[in-house]
Amino acid sequence: MIWIDQSTLPGGDIGMTPILVGIVLLIVFGIEITLVLLFRKRIITLRNKLTSLIIAFLIYELTMWIMGGFGEVVLFESFKKPFEENIEGAFSFSSILALTAILGLILLNYKLNKKNVTQHRL
Repeated sequence: MIWIDQSTLPGGDIGMTPILVGIVLLIVFGIEITLVLLFRKRIITLRNKLTSLIIAFLIYELTMWIMGGFGEVVLFESFKKPFEENIEGAFSFSSILALTAILGLILLNYKLNKKNVTQHRL
């Protein structure tokens, strides 16, 4: 939202953006929470967690593509505009930033659990 607020676009172009982001996040979280609850017994291994993380990213991008009117994929469209006017980039790169942060937490948790299991065996 800071990126959108700092953009050089006139106020009228930004007006509905927070509402659009809220709607997209509600749709994505609804789908993702449902899928996680359905497959929670299978999302145990590191590989399955990483796969579910990638699927969540694809669901987000697919939702943005549908909400954008089935035009270009938001991630690819984001490279066509200058940085200051790149609201599509803000949507995609914020999801990539969140994906990276969650991936880091998953890997950190995996390493900590692996270290604790090794220590308990000794």
